[in-house]
Amino acid sequence: MAIVESDEVAKPPAAQPKLVSVLAEFAGPRELMHAAEKIRDSGFTKWDCFTPFPVHGIDDAMGTKRTKLPFIVLCAAICGGTTAIAMQWFCNAYDYPFMISGKPFFSLPSSMPVVFELSVLFSAFATLFGMLGLNGLPQLYNALFKVDNFRRVTDDKFFLGIETTDPKFNVDQTKTLLNSLHPVLIEECWDSGETRAIPSIFFKTLAMLGLLAIVPVVMVAQLRALPSNLPRLHGQWDMDHQPKLKTQKHSELFVDGRGMRLPIANTVAFGELKTDRSFYNGLQGGAASAEITDAMLLRGAVAANGEPVNNGSFPWVTEFPLEVDEQLMARGRERYGIYCAPCHGYEGDGNGLITQRAMELTGNGRGAWVKPVSYHSDPIRMQPVGKLFNTVTNGQGRMPGYASQIPEKDRWAIVLYLKALMKSRDASPDDVPADVKERLSQGP
Repeated sequence: MAIVESDEVAKPPAAQPKLVSVLAEFAGPRELMHAAEKIRDSGFTKWDCFTPFPVHGIDDAMGTKRTKLPFIVLCAAICGGTTAIAMQWFCNAYDYPFMISGKPFFSLPSSMPVVFELSVLFSAFATLFGMLGLNGLPQLYNALFKVDNFRRVTDDKFFLGIETTDPKFNVDQTKTLLNSLHPVLIEECWDSGETRAIPSIFFKTLAMLGLLAIVPVVMVAQLRALPSNLPRLHGQWDMDHQPKLKTQKHSELFVDGRGMRLPIANTVAFGELKTDRSFYNGLQGGAASAEITDAMLLRGAVAANGEPVNNGSFPWVTEFPLEVDEQLMARGRERYGIYCAPCHGYEGDGNGLITQRAMELTGNGRGAWVKPVSYHSDPIRMQPVGKLFNTVTNGQGRMPGYASQIPEKDRWAIVLYLKALMKSRDASPDDVPADVKERLSQGP
Protein backbone atom coordinates (compact mmCIF):
# COMPACT_ATOMS: atom_id res chain seq x y z
CA MET A 1 0.00 0.00 0.00
CA ALA A 2 1.54 3.27 -1.08
CA ILE A 3 1.51 6.29 1.20
CA VAL A 4 1.36 9.62 -0.55
CA GLU A 5 2.76 12.54 1.44
CA SER A 6 1.45 16.02 0.74
CA ASP A 7 2.60 19.41 1.95
CA GLU A 8 -0.95 20.71 2.06
CA VAL A 9 -2.58 20.79 5.51
CA ALA A 10 -6.24 19.89 5.70
CA LYS A 11 -8.32 22.98 6.51
CA PRO A 12 -11.65 22.89 8.33
CA PRO A 13 -14.63 23.60 6.10
CA ALA A 14 -15.51 27.27 5.89
CA ALA A 15 -18.60 28.35 7.81
CA GLN A 16 -21.65 29.00 5.68
CA PRO A 17 -23.30 32.44 5.79
CA LYS A 18 -26.48 32.48 7.86
CA LEU A 19 -29.46 34.82 7.78
CA VAL A 20 -29.78 36.51 11.15
CA SER A 21 -32.38 39.23 10.59
CA VAL A 22 -34.47 41.19 8.11
CA LEU A 23 -33.88 44.94 8.20
CA ALA A 24 -36.37 47.57 7.03
CA GLU A 25 -35.51 51.23 6.54
CA PHE A 26 -38.17 53.95 7.08
CA ALA A 27 -38.29 57.56 5.99
CA GLY A 28 -38.60 59.11 9.45
CA PRO A 29 -39.53 58.66 13.11
CA ARG A 30 -43.28 58.89 12.49
CA GLU A 31 -43.21 56.04 9.96
CA LEU A 32 -40.96 54.03 12.30
CA MET A 33 -43.40 54.52 15.19
CA HIS A 34 -46.32 53.28 13.05
CA ALA A 35 -44.30 50.24 11.92
CA ALA A 36 -43.29 49.44 15.52
CA GLU A 37 -46.94 49.38 16.61
CA LYS A 38 -47.83 46.97 13.81
CA ILE A 39 -44.93 44.65 14.57
CA ARG A 40 -45.83 44.73 18.28
CA ASP A 41 -49.45 43.85 17.54
CA SER A 42 -48.32 41.01 15.27
CA GLY A 43 -46.78 39.21 18.22
CA PHE A 44 -43.07 39.41 17.41
CA THR A 45 -40.80 39.40 20.49
CA LYS A 46 -37.21 39.49 19.18
CA TRP A 47 -36.93 42.73 17.24
CA ASP A 48 -35.67 46.25 17.77
CA CYS A 49 -35.72 49.80 16.42
CA PHE A 50 -32.61 51.80 15.54
CA THR A 51 -32.65 55.62 15.43
CA PRO A 52 -30.00 58.39 15.26
CA PHE A 53 -31.58 60.18 18.25
CA PRO A 54 -34.06 59.34 21.05
CA VAL A 55 -37.64 59.14 19.79
CA HIS A 56 -40.26 59.96 22.40
CA GLY A 57 -42.93 57.27 22.69
CA ILE A 58 -40.93 54.56 20.93
CA ASP A 59 -40.92 52.42 24.08
CA ASP A 60 -44.73 52.33 24.23
CA ALA A 61 -44.95 51.70 20.50
CA MET A 62 -42.64 48.71 20.84
CA GLY A 63 -44.41 47.45 23.97
CA THR A 64 -41.19 47.52 25.96
CA LYS A 65 -41.66 46.49 29.56
CA ARG A 66 -40.40 48.65 32.39
CA THR A 67 -36.78 47.98 33.24
CA LYS A 68 -35.81 46.03 36.34
CA LEU A 69 -32.89 48.38 36.96
CA PRO A 70 -34.61 50.53 39.68
CA PHE A 71 -35.35 47.39 41.71
CA ILE A 72 -31.72 46.28 41.34
CA VAL A 73 -30.48 49.71 42.43
CA LEU A 74 -32.85 49.70 45.44
CA CYS A 75 -31.56 46.30 46.54
CA ALA A 76 -27.96 47.52 46.16
CA ALA A 77 -28.71 50.65 48.24
CA ILE A 78 -30.22 48.50 51.02
CA CYS A 79 -27.17 46.23 50.93
CA GLY A 80 -24.85 49.26 51.09
CA GLY A 81 -26.67 50.78 54.06
CA THR A 82 -26.79 47.45 55.87
CA THR A 83 -23.09 46.90 55.24
CA ALA A 84 -22.27 50.36 56.62
CA ILE A 85 -24.30 49.82 59.80
CA ALA A 86 -22.86 46.35 60.36
CA MET A 87 -19.30 47.55 59.74
CA GLN A 88 -19.58 50.47 62.17
CA TRP A 89 -21.23 48.33 64.83
CA PHE A 90 -18.55 45.66 64.51
CA CYS A 91 -15.63 48.12 64.55
CA ASN A 92 -16.87 50.54 67.23
CA ALA A 93 -19.13 48.51 69.52
CA TYR A 94 -17.87 44.92 69.25
CA ASP A 95 -14.34 44.49 67.99
CA TYR A 96 -12.71 47.63 69.46
CA PRO A 97 -15.05 49.59 71.74
CA PHE A 98 -13.47 52.93 72.64
CA MET A 99 -15.09 55.40 75.00
CA ILE A 100 -14.97 59.01 73.73
CA SER A 101 -16.37 61.70 76.03
CA GLY A 102 -19.05 59.36 77.35
CA LYS A 103 -20.62 58.87 73.91
CA PRO A 104 -22.31 55.54 73.11
CA PHE A 105 -20.27 52.91 71.30
CA PHE A 106 -22.89 52.76 68.54
CA SER A 107 -25.81 54.97 67.55
CA LEU A 108 -27.77 55.32 64.35
CA PRO A 109 -27.60 59.14 64.06
CA SER A 110 -23.81 59.19 64.14
CA SER A 111 -23.67 56.30 61.64
CA MET A 112 -25.83 58.00 59.00
CA PRO A 113 -23.00 59.72 57.03
CA VAL A 114 -21.27 56.40 56.34
CA VAL A 115 -24.63 54.74 55.61
CA PHE A 116 -25.39 57.44 53.04
CA GLU A 117 -21.97 57.14 51.39
CA LEU A 118 -22.04 53.35 51.04
CA SER A 119 -25.65 53.37 49.86
CA VAL A 120 -24.75 55.80 47.09
CA LEU A 121 -21.60 53.83 46.23
CA PHE A 122 -23.42 50.48 45.95
CA SER A 123 -26.22 52.13 43.96
CA ALA A 124 -23.78 53.63 41.48
CA PHE A 125 -22.09 50.29 40.84
CA ALA A 126 -25.47 48.54 40.54
CA THR A 127 -26.66 51.15 38.03
CA LEU A 128 -23.60 50.74 35.82
CA PHE A 129 -23.19 46.98 35.89
CA GLY A 130 -26.95 46.35 35.97
CA MET A 131 -27.40 48.42 32.81
CA LEU A 132 -24.58 46.57 31.07
CA GLY A 133 -25.94 43.18 32.12
CA LEU A 134 -29.57 43.85 31.15
CA ASN A 135 -28.50 45.18 27.74
CA GLY A 136 -26.12 42.30 27.11
CA LEU A 137 -23.13 44.60 26.91
CA PRO A 138 -20.34 44.78 26.04
CA GLN A 139 -21.07 43.20 22.64
CA LEU A 140 -17.95 42.91 20.55
CA TYR A 141 -19.68 41.74 17.33
CA ASN A 142 -22.96 42.32 15.54
CA ALA A 143 -23.78 41.28 12.01
CA LEU A 144 -25.74 44.51 11.42
CA PHE A 145 -22.48 46.42 11.11
CA LYS A 146 -21.75 44.50 7.90
CA VAL A 147 -24.78 46.10 6.24
CA ASP A 148 -23.46 49.16 4.42
CA ASN A 149 -26.69 51.14 4.58
CA PHE A 150 -27.03 50.51 8.33
CA ARG A 151 -23.88 52.55 9.05
CA ARG A 152 -25.93 55.74 8.61
CA VAL A 153 -28.15 54.84 11.58
CA THR A 154 -26.16 57.27 13.72
CA ASP A 155 -26.67 60.04 11.18
CA ASP A 156 -30.10 60.22 9.52
CA LYS A 157 -31.50 56.71 8.99
CA PHE A 158 -34.31 54.86 10.83
CA PHE A 159 -34.38 51.03 10.88
CA LEU A 160 -36.50 48.20 12.24
CA GLY A 161 -34.96 44.74 12.44
CA ILE A 162 -36.62 41.39 13.13
CA GLU A 163 -34.34 38.52 14.17
CA THR A 164 -34.61 35.07 12.69
CA THR A 165 -34.62 33.53 16.17
CA ASP A 166 -38.10 34.97 16.80
CA PRO A 167 -40.65 32.12 17.12
CA LYS A 168 -42.96 33.79 14.58
CA PHE A 169 -40.25 34.51 12.05
CA ASN A 170 -40.77 33.34 8.49
CA VAL A 171 -38.75 34.92 5.71
CA ASP A 172 -41.55 35.34 3.17
CA GLN A 173 -44.28 36.26 5.68
CA THR A 174 -42.00 38.69 7.52
CA LYS A 175 -41.00 40.46 4.30
CA THR A 176 -44.66 40.65 3.24
CA LEU A 177 -45.57 42.24 6.60
CA LEU A 178 -42.71 44.75 6.37
CA ASN A 179 -43.65 45.63 2.78
CA SER A 180 -47.16 46.45 3.93
CA LEU A 181 -45.66 49.10 6.23
CA HIS A 182 -44.27 51.03 3.24
CA PRO A 183 -40.55 51.00 4.06
CA VAL A 184 -37.94 52.77 1.99
CA LEU A 185 -35.83 49.63 1.70
CA ILE A 186 -35.80 46.03 2.96
CA GLU A 187 -32.48 44.21 3.36
CA GLU A 188 -31.43 40.82 4.61
CA CYS A 189 -28.67 40.73 7.21
CA TRP A 190 -26.37 37.76 6.81
CA ASP A 191 -23.76 36.52 9.24
CA SER A 192 -20.64 35.54 7.33
CA GLY A 193 -19.82 32.84 9.87
CA GLU A 194 -16.64 34.51 11.07
CA THR A 195 -15.59 33.52 14.52
CA ARG A 196 -16.78 35.76 17.36
CA ALA A 197 -14.02 34.63 19.67
CA ILE A 198 -11.84 37.33 21.19
CA PRO A 199 -8.40 37.36 19.49
CA SER A 200 -5.71 35.54 21.42
CA ILE A 201 -3.48 38.63 21.32
CA PHE A 202 -5.98 40.32 23.63
CA PHE A 203 -5.53 37.69 26.35
CA LYS A 204 -1.75 37.70 25.89
CA THR A 205 -1.65 41.46 26.28
CA LEU A 206 -3.94 41.30 29.31
CA ALA A 207 -1.74 38.65 30.92
CA MET A 208 1.38 40.75 30.27
CA LEU A 209 -0.23 43.85 31.80
CA GLY A 210 -1.30 41.78 34.81
CA LEU A 211 2.27 40.62 35.37
CA LEU A 212 3.59 44.16 35.03
CA ALA A 213 0.99 45.38 37.52
CA ILE A 214 2.41 43.00 40.14
CA VAL A 215 5.88 44.58 39.91
CA PRO A 216 5.02 47.83 41.79
CA VAL A 217 3.22 45.85 44.48
CA VAL A 218 6.26 43.61 44.99
CA MET A 219 8.58 46.64 45.09
CA VAL A 220 6.43 48.38 47.70
CA ALA A 221 6.27 45.21 49.81
CA GLN A 222 10.05 44.87 49.62
CA LEU A 223 10.64 48.49 50.64
CA ARG A 224 8.25 48.13 53.57
CA ALA A 225 9.78 44.87 54.80
CA LEU A 226 13.52 45.56 54.43
CA PRO A 227 15.53 48.36 56.08
CA SER A 228 16.98 50.98 53.77
CA ASN A 229 19.15 54.09 54.02
CA LEU A 230 17.49 55.68 51.02
CA PRO A 231 14.83 58.38 51.44
CA ARG A 232 11.20 57.55 50.83
CA LEU A 233 9.77 57.58 47.33
CA HIS A 234 7.21 60.34 46.83
CA GLY A 235 4.90 60.12 43.85
CA GLN A 236 3.23 63.37 44.88
CA TRP A 237 5.51 65.66 46.86
CA ASP A 238 2.90 68.24 47.84
CA MET A 239 4.56 70.21 50.67
CA ASP A 240 6.57 67.27 52.10
CA HIS A 241 9.88 68.46 50.69
CA GLN A 242 10.44 72.19 50.47
CA PRO A 243 13.62 74.05 49.49
CA LYS A 244 14.12 75.58 52.91
CA LEU A 245 16.35 75.22 55.96
CA LYS A 246 14.59 73.83 59.01
CA THR A 247 15.51 74.59 62.62
CA GLN A 248 18.71 72.93 63.87
CA LYS A 249 19.34 71.26 60.49
CA HIS A 250 22.64 70.82 58.66
CA SER A 251 23.28 72.80 55.49
CA GLU A 252 26.11 72.47 52.97
CA LEU A 253 25.40 75.97 51.66
CA PHE A 254 27.40 77.67 54.43
CA VAL A 255 30.99 77.03 55.48
CA ASP A 256 30.16 76.27 59.11
CA GLY A 257 27.56 73.69 58.04
CA ARG A 258 24.74 75.26 60.03
CA GLY A 259 21.37 76.06 58.52
CA MET A 260 20.50 78.54 61.25
CA ARG A 261 22.39 81.81 60.88
CA LEU A 262 23.53 84.16 63.59
CA PRO A 263 22.63 87.85 63.30
CA ILE A 264 25.17 89.78 61.27
CA ALA A 265 27.56 91.66 63.52
CA ASN A 266 26.88 95.36 64.11
CA THR A 267 23.55 95.25 62.28
CA VAL A 268 19.98 95.70 63.45
CA ALA A 269 16.89 94.43 61.69
CA PHE A 270 14.63 97.07 60.19
CA GLY A 271 12.27 98.39 62.86
CA GLU A 272 14.17 96.59 65.68
CA LEU A 273 16.49 99.39 66.77
CA LYS A 274 15.88 99.92 70.49
CA THR A 275 17.68 103.05 71.62
CA ASP A 276 15.25 104.04 74.37
CA ARG A 277 16.65 102.07 77.33
CA SER A 278 13.96 103.30 79.70
CA PHE A 279 11.12 102.02 77.49
CA TYR A 280 12.68 98.75 76.32
CA ASN A 281 14.66 97.77 79.45
CA GLY A 282 13.25 99.86 82.30
CA LEU A 283 16.64 101.51 82.90
CA GLN A 284 17.44 105.16 83.39
CA GLY A 285 19.45 106.87 80.63
CA GLY A 286 23.16 107.61 80.81
CA ALA A 287 26.49 105.93 80.24
CA ALA A 288 26.05 103.57 83.17
CA SER A 289 22.85 102.08 81.84
CA ALA A 290 24.26 101.88 78.30
CA GLU A 291 26.87 99.39 79.55
CA ILE A 292 24.17 97.05 80.89
CA THR A 293 23.30 94.37 78.32
CA ASP A 294 20.20 92.21 78.01
CA ALA A 295 22.25 89.21 79.11
CA MET A 296 23.23 91.03 82.32
CA LEU A 297 19.58 91.81 83.01
CA LEU A 298 18.65 88.16 82.50
CA ARG A 299 21.48 86.90 84.71
CA GLY A 300 20.58 89.43 87.35
CA ALA A 301 17.00 88.21 87.42
CA VAL A 302 17.70 84.50 87.96
CA ALA A 303 20.69 82.90 89.59
CA ALA A 304 22.10 79.46 88.82
CA ASN A 305 20.09 77.79 91.57
CA GLY A 306 16.84 79.35 90.39
CA GLU A 307 16.57 81.73 93.38
CA PRO A 308 16.09 85.49 92.90
CA VAL A 309 19.13 87.68 93.46
CA ASN A 310 19.50 91.29 94.40
CA ASN A 311 19.78 93.31 91.23
CA GLY A 312 18.50 96.47 92.87
CA SER A 313 21.80 98.16 92.01
CA PHE A 314 20.61 98.59 88.44
CA PRO A 315 19.40 102.15 87.71
CA TRP A 316 15.71 101.27 87.31
CA VAL A 317 13.30 103.95 86.19
CA THR A 318 10.81 105.13 88.78
CA GLU A 319 8.41 106.82 86.37
CA PHE A 320 6.55 105.33 83.44
CA PRO A 321 8.37 106.12 80.14
CA LEU A 322 5.07 106.51 78.25
CA GLU A 323 1.82 108.41 78.65
CA VAL A 324 -0.41 106.95 81.36
CA ASP A 325 -4.15 107.09 80.74
CA GLU A 326 -7.32 105.09 81.33
CA GLN A 327 -6.90 103.23 78.06
CA LEU A 328 -3.45 101.98 79.09
CA MET A 329 -4.88 100.96 82.48
CA ALA A 330 -7.71 99.00 80.82
CA ARG A 331 -5.21 97.31 78.54
CA GLY A 332 -3.06 96.33 81.51
CA ARG A 333 -6.04 94.88 83.35
CA GLU A 334 -6.93 92.77 80.31
CA ARG A 335 -3.36 91.50 79.78
CA TYR A 336 -2.98 90.81 83.51
CA GLY A 337 -6.07 88.62 83.44
CA ILE A 338 -4.62 86.62 80.56
CA TYR A 339 -0.96 86.15 81.56
CA CYS A 340 -0.71 86.82 85.31
CA ALA A 341 -3.99 85.96 87.02
CA PRO A 342 -3.81 82.16 86.38
CA CYS A 343 -0.91 81.93 88.86
CA HIS A 344 -0.98 85.17 90.86
CA GLY A 345 -4.75 85.49 91.18
CA TYR A 346 -6.92 88.46 90.29
CA GLU A 347 -6.14 90.19 93.61
CA GLY A 348 -2.38 89.53 93.38
CA ASP A 349 -2.14 87.34 96.49
CA GLY A 350 -0.55 84.41 94.63
CA ASN A 351 -3.60 82.16 94.81
CA GLY A 352 -4.59 81.77 91.15
CA LEU A 353 -6.33 78.66 89.86
CA ILE A 354 -3.08 77.09 88.69
CA THR A 355 -1.48 77.74 92.05
CA GLN A 356 -4.44 76.26 93.93
CA ARG A 357 -4.41 73.13 91.79
CA ALA A 358 -0.63 72.79 92.06
CA MET A 359 -0.77 73.12 95.84
CA GLU A 360 -3.38 70.38 95.99
CA LEU A 361 -1.17 68.08 93.96
CA THR A 362 1.85 69.00 96.05
CA GLY A 363 -0.06 68.12 99.22
CA ASN A 364 -0.68 64.68 97.73
CA GLY A 365 3.03 64.19 97.14
CA ARG A 366 2.80 64.45 93.34
CA GLY A 367 5.26 67.26 92.79
CA ALA A 368 6.74 70.55 94.01
CA TRP A 369 5.33 74.03 93.53
CA VAL A 370 6.59 77.37 94.82
CA LYS A 371 3.70 79.68 95.60
CA PRO A 372 4.12 83.11 93.95
CA VAL A 373 4.95 85.98 96.30
CA SER A 374 2.04 88.32 97.00
CA TYR A 375 2.18 91.65 95.17
CA HIS A 376 1.11 93.28 98.41
CA SER A 377 4.23 92.24 100.32
CA ASP A 378 6.66 95.06 101.10
CA PRO A 379 9.59 93.76 98.97
CA ILE A 380 7.37 93.76 95.88
CA ARG A 381 5.45 96.95 96.66
CA MET A 382 8.69 98.93 97.11
CA GLN A 383 10.15 97.87 93.74
CA PRO A 384 10.40 100.63 91.10
CA VAL A 385 8.38 100.26 87.93
CA GLY A 386 11.55 99.51 85.94
CA LYS A 387 12.30 96.47 88.12
CA LEU A 388 8.75 95.18 87.73
CA PHE A 389 9.04 95.66 83.98
CA ASN A 390 12.27 93.64 83.96
CA THR A 391 10.60 90.86 85.94
CA VAL A 392 7.80 90.60 83.39
CA THR A 393 10.38 90.67 80.59
CA ASN A 394 13.03 88.24 81.85
CA GLY A 395 11.22 86.36 84.63
CA GLN A 396 12.04 85.89 88.28
CA GLY A 397 12.86 82.69 90.14
CA ARG A 398 10.74 79.92 88.61
CA MET A 399 8.63 82.39 86.71
CA PRO A 400 9.62 82.47 82.99
CA GLY A 401 10.02 85.67 81.03
CA TYR A 402 7.22 86.89 78.76
CA ALA A 403 9.29 88.99 76.35
CA SER A 404 8.42 86.70 73.42
CA GLN A 405 4.68 86.82 74.18
CA ILE A 406 3.94 90.33 75.41
CA PRO A 407 5.05 93.49 73.54
CA GLU A 408 6.85 96.22 75.48
CA LYS A 409 3.86 98.56 75.63
CA ASP A 410 1.62 95.81 77.00
CA ARG A 411 4.26 94.99 79.62
CA TRP A 412 4.19 98.59 80.81
CA ALA A 413 0.38 98.41 80.84
CA ILE A 414 0.59 95.35 83.11
CA VAL A 415 3.04 97.14 85.41
CA LEU A 416 0.65 100.12 85.58
CA TYR A 417 -2.22 97.84 86.58
CA LEU A 418 0.04 96.11 89.13
CA LYS A 419 0.83 99.45 90.78
CA ALA A 420 -2.88 100.28 90.88
CA LEU A 421 -3.60 96.84 92.35
CA MET A 422 -0.95 97.33 95.04
CA LYS A 423 -2.23 100.79 95.93
CA SER A 424 -5.84 99.61 96.14
CA ARG A 425 -5.05 97.39 99.12
CA ASP A 426 -3.70 100.24 101.29
CA ALA A 427 -5.57 103.22 99.79
CA SER A 428 -6.89 105.95 102.10
CA PRO A 429 -9.78 108.41 101.61
CA ASP A 430 -7.23 111.05 100.68
CA ASP A 431 -6.30 109.00 97.60
CA VAL A 432 -9.83 109.27 96.19
CA PRO A 433 -10.32 112.22 93.77
CA ALA A 434 -12.54 115.01 95.11
CA ASP A 435 -15.24 114.62 92.45
CA VAL A 436 -15.43 110.86 93.02
CA LYS A 437 -15.50 111.33 96.79
CA GLU A 438 -18.36 113.80 96.49
CA ARG A 439 -20.30 111.42 94.26
CA LEU A 440 -19.80 108.55 96.66
CA SER A 441 -20.93 110.67 99.64
CA GLN A 442 -24.25 111.38 97.92
CA GLY A 443 -25.12 107.73 97.82
CA PRO A 444 -26.76 105.79 95.00
